This record gives sequence, structure tokens and C-alpha cells, in this order.
Amino acid sequence: MKLFLAAASAFLAIHPAGAAFAQDSGQTRLDGDRQISLGLGIPDSLDFHGYAGLAVGAFPDYEGSDDIAAMALPLADIRQPGFLFLKGASVNPNDGLVSVGWEALNLGISKGSIQKLRMSAGPLVHYSGGRDEDDSDTLRGLGDIDDSVGLGGFIAASGGPWSVDLSVVPQETGDGGGGLLISGGVKHSAQVNDKLAISTGISTSWGDDDYMQGYYGVTSSQSARSGLAGFDADAGVKDVGVQIGATYELSRRWVIEGQAGYQRLLNDAGDSPIVDASGSRDQFRALLGVAYQF
Repeated sequence: MKLFLAAASAFLAIHPAGAAFAQDSGQTRLDGDRQISLGLGIPDSLDFHGYAGLAVGAFPDYEGSDDIAAMALPLADIRQPGFLFLKGASVNPNDGLVSVGWEALNLGISKGSIQKLRMSAGPLVHYSGGRDEDDSDTLRGLGDIDDSVGLGGFIAASGGPWSVDLSVVPQETGDGGGGLLISGGVKHSAQVNDKLAISTGISTSWGDDDYMQGYYGVTSSQSARSGLAGFDADAGVKDVGVQIGATYELSRRWVIEGQAGYQRLLNDAGDSPIVDASGSRDQFRALLGVAYQF
């Protein structure tokens, strides 16, 4: 952040006319009617909007399992544009159960009154569910992975109906260890009519050695306790997936949301005995919920 502020100060020293727009997200004309705006994560007002509610989801018992379990999940999408956002659970397993991000840096390019491109970046907090060895006979002897709160960062860009994002977040991996998960995706959003919005997306993730070994490796002691073959999981691309979601306004205050997703485990994630012995590389998820809109 200090490096960014130093760079911003240097920019303003070279372009003194941009000082006002850097402080309160004003606009500087480039040529014709193209404009650029820069914001430093300071909102004009705390005018939050979005929705929050509860969903019921059908998810694998653990990532790599071929058994499905029903669970209650937080359903939320709350944001103050250009400042802060909070998202609930989704069918993308790399999103976490709850994510909170601060848009510390915002850059927008528009033509006339139409925004052509918007980019944002900042810190991101993920609350992710863990894994209990009692969740499945396959996991017995492997030990638990606790729920975790990871502080990382994100960068995102959007233009028209398209958006892309990339996040880097530490994850708990069991026995007090931690790993790093890098995930990204591309999404297309469409407003079908006044009440219905549909989104489709693709996603992928990469885990470092610690993350992959924690979730997919089997140490010699774990092998002795569980009966699974020992396995060293190396860093690499963990998965690819597709998601589709729909949000329908039941009324001015209430919305219903449905999501479905498919994930394919790759490389050492798919080759792990945890998956290969009695699980599946193919992972399906779905959720349906109702939320209050404000």
C-alpha cells in the first residue's frame, strides 16, 4: 500500500490537474469524450446495497468425494461500489463460504456516460470451511483440517457483460500448516428482463506444495492410520470448473437465487488416493436460496 501511495503521489506531482480526481474519484478528460477516473478506496458515501439470506446446498462431503450432502449456507451479495463487497457461498469451491474485499484501488475508463472498462484491486478475506476426518470413511486417519480465515488479495476487471478476477489467499491445511491457493475466473452476466438475471462462468485454481499436500497428499503416518497408499502431492493446477447462476426478483424486497456448478479435479488433486480410491474427479454442486434485498 505504501508503494502504491508513493506511486500515486508521483503521478499527481507530474499531473497536478489530476489531484482532485484522485481524492474524490472525479474524472479527467483524455481526448474526444473518453474519460479516466481513479479512486483510492475512499467512498463518497456508505450507500450499501445488495441482498442477504440463506440457501440450501447439495455439495460433496469433501472435495474429491462422490457422496453428496445437504447443508445450509449463507447467501449474500452486499457492496458499496468502488469501496467494499461481501459475498456469501457459491458453487465455485474456491470462493470460500464468505468473502470480504476492500477495493483499495479503482480505475475506470468511460466514453460519454458509458463505462467501457473498470479495474479494482485490494485486500481480500476468505472464510473457508475445513475438512473433518469423520466426514467419510476414506478420510479416517488423515486428521482434520480446521475452518480458516485467510487474508490475501485480489484484482478484477469488467467491461460490458464480461468480468475477470484473480485472487491469492492463504488456506489452513491441517496440523497448524498453511498453503496458498490462487484462483481466477471469467464470468458473463446478462439481464434477461426486469426480474431475471443470469450469469455463466468458468474458473480454475492453482495450489502450492503445502496446499496440495495438505488436502491431497498422504504422509507415511497418515497411510499407516488410514490404509491409503502414501502420496506426495506437488504444486500445480488443481481444477477447472463451470458455473451458472440465476437471480429472480420475487418482489421489491425479496429475491430467489439458484446456482449449479461442475468442477474437474486435475493433476495431483485427481490422482490422490483420497480421490482415486473411493471418490471422483468430477464434482457437482448446487444451491437454492431466498434473500432480502435492500
